[in-house]
Amino acid sequence: MKRALFVLVLLTLCCLIALAIQFMQDTNSGSALPLAEFSIPKNIQYSYTLQNKTNRVIEKAELWAHAPVKETASQRCQDLTANYPFQLSTDRHGNQVLHFTFEKLAPYASRIITVKANLMVSRTANPIAAAPEASDLLPEKYVESDHPAIRRAAAELHESDAIQTINTMFRWVAGHVSYSGYAAPDRGALYALEHKKGDCTEYMDLFVALCRANGLSARRIGGYIIPENAVLKARDYHNWGEFYGDGTWQIADPQNKVLMQNQADYIAMRIIRASADSPLGTYNRFRVKGEGLKAKMN
Repeated sequence: MKRALFVLVLLTLCCLIALAIQFMQDTNSGSALPLAEFSIPKNIQYSYTLQNKTNRVIEKAELWAHAPVKETASQRCQDLTANYPFQLSTDRHGNQVLHFTFEKLAPYASRIITVKANLMVSRTANPIAAAPEASDLLPEKYVESDHPAIRRAAAELHESDAIQTINTMFRWVAGHVSYSGYAAPDRGALYALEHKKGDCTEYMDLFVALCRANGLSARRIGGYIIPENAVLKARDYHNWGEFYGDGTWQIADPQNKVLMQNQADYIAMRIIRASADSPLGTYNRFRVKGEGLKAKMN
């Protein structure tokens, strides 16, 4: 009798526990994001040459450089290593910055700094928790979404729903702007609109400005297009846009006519947002500190 009672109590407890677990799952299912899938490994490597160009010792030579963004809708940075010690900082956007310090760099001495990153990437955009910010709808330097000319163009390209509007704007930018070769100074969306030319940066700026003028969240990205494992080169740096749709960030590269495709090929090194506390300041890729110190990406 006692044994039967014990079994009955045990079964009752198991049922209560199962019901509690099911209740918790049902309660959270409405707000939980689907599990992100990053199933493709990708390894990248890049290097910088840091050199003292003077005949004096540099007491403290410093280099700050971007590492791949911690996580986007199509990439996750798993591990970072380098041949010299570094400090890693990550901002609220997921931008990662490596900080290298060399004490007493001798006259004319140089250091070659090599960085390796192990990534997991996805062919499609995963739903992620990084929702748009208010600034992703606002004008900023080079993204003059409040300019009358850009607002007129955006109104002419507006369609009945968001995805149709994105497609129309994307095709229009890809056809309206002609590639004029790399230009070091950024010129912005208005320049691209009025002059109908630019490099990848102007394509990006104009697309993002039109999105924002139409009330669609969009942001600017800097990085590389690499289908396979690769050694990154400075000449291959590229800019593209992303817009927020279907609960995630989607790639839009009007220069290369790629919209919501080939996500695994795009490696983001920087989500370009104004940040007063960025250790790189206004520098796009890397920054050095030390009188007479020069650096280049190899």
